Amino acid sequence: MIRKLFVIGFVLASVGFAQGGSRGSKGGDMNAAPMPAGPPTKFETISNTLNLTKDQKKAVKTMLDDAAKEATPLRDQLSKARISIADAIQAKKGDDEINQAVNAYAVLATQMSGLEINTFAKIYTDLDETQKANKNGRDMVFAMMKNLFATKNWNED
Repeated sequence: MIRKLFVIGFVLASVGFAQGGSRGSKGGDMNAAPMPAGPPTKFETISNTLNLTKDQKKAVKTMLDDAAKEATPLRDQLSKARISIADAIQAKKGDDEINQAVNAYAVLATQMSGLEINTFAKIYTDLDETQKANKNGRDMVFAMMKNLFATKNWNED
């Protein structure tokens, strides 16, 4: 008797699992919440954090895209400068030559930082007073600007 109850319970449980399906399937529960598409992009994070309006989103996206274009040659030069430093160290060059390579890299890194900070300043200028008063959001976006243009597509990780 217990064995029959166990088998019936197992069969009913199997049928229940088979009926469930996945939430993202076409025949699933119509009231189920849609599955999120994935983590937000950097732009979505920036616009949500600062509560940007539709017009502000367009302007900020343009600013970031323009800065990314400007950052492309800098990013390439930074990569070459790092390789020069590594080559100088690996070849056991003198301190003067290594320092020269490090200083060349520092100049480029400073230019990139300036581009990032100036882009943030442009974004900040376009914010209204309520958005500027959002200290946490403003600080978060400022922190995001560091190395934002380190990859070819600034909006992806």
